[in-house]
Amino acid sequence: MSNIRNTILEYITRNPGIRYRELLRLLGLTNGVLSYHLYRLENERLIRIERDGGITRYYTSDVDGEEANVLGMLRIPTARRILSYMLESDNPCTLDELAFMLDKAPSTIFWHMKRLVEKGLVDKHENRYTLRSKQLVASVLARYREQLVERVADNYADMMEDLRF
Repeated sequence: MSNIRNTILEYITRNPGIRYRELLRLLGLTNGVLSYHLYRLENERLIRIERDGGITRYYTSDVDGEEANVLGMLRIPTARRILSYMLESDNPCTLDELAFMLDKAPSTIFWHMKRLVEKGLVDKHENRYTLRSKQLVASVLARYREQLVERVADNYADMMEDLRF
């Protein structure tokens, strides 16, 4: 396998659920070169590509579909905060409770909850929400916490670097 493919595979391994644009930016490759090598990695069954509503995420082939589903949502900061709060809570949550606890607008929480319900991670009963599988979310969060926290720190560092003159 080429050095470029090894590097791409390493990035995907360290950042499961990484998006195409993020890979492009981190690796400094041209669009065509990255596309070619991702195609090869997929054909060699070393990576799996998940496409959902215009968002494409990349995972190593050892990340199963349920984990990928959870990881995709955990890579979104507000969704991660919602899932973390719901893990800690033993009771079903309302939109207003989540909005208050996370200091977000109810419309923002509604949008994220709609996605979490569509993804099958959260159940809605009347006006209350519960995690469908606390065990799955907790295990994925525990397994990938370092990568998720590291990503937040990297994004903050990138943002600060962009602000420098």
